[in-house]
Amino acid sequence: MSTSRVQPPILLVEPHSLTASIIVSTARQLNLPTVRQVGSVRTAQQHLAAQGFLGMIVSLEDAQAAVALLEQVRNAELAASPEMPVAVTTAQVDASTAVQMKALQVRRVLLKPFKVRDVISTIEMLRNGR
Repeated sequence: MSTSRVQPPILLVEPHSLTASIIVSTARQLNLPTVRQVGSVRTAQQHLAAQGFLGMIVSLEDAQAAVALLEQVRNAELAASPEMPVAVTTAQVDASTAVQMKALQVRRVLLKPFKVRDVISTIEMLRNGR
C-alpha cells in the first residue's frame, strides 16, 4: 500500500554523531519515516518552532535542557503538537527520572547501549502514534 503523502520527519536530538548516524541510517535502510538529527536542544527548539514532526527521540544526556524541551512541547509553546509521541535515550534511569518522564508523557525509554531492533520498534511506535 503506497501513499503519495509525505509524512513529516521524526526529530532526533542526539549530541553523539555516531549514535545519531546509526539511528538515521537504520531508518533510511528500512524505509521507515525520515529521521532528522540535530545535535542540541537549542537547535531542536528552532526546528520545533518552525514545523511539526511525526515524533521525537531526545537524548537525556543534558537532562535539564531535554526536560525543558519536553515541557515546551507539552505546553504547546512550539509548532509541534503537544500530543506528539516522544521517546528518550539515556544511559540510566532512576525512579525520579522515570516519574518525570511519565508526567511528560514519554512513551519509551531506550537505555544506551540499545539494540537496533529497539530503535526500529521505537521509530515504528512514533510513526503509529502509540
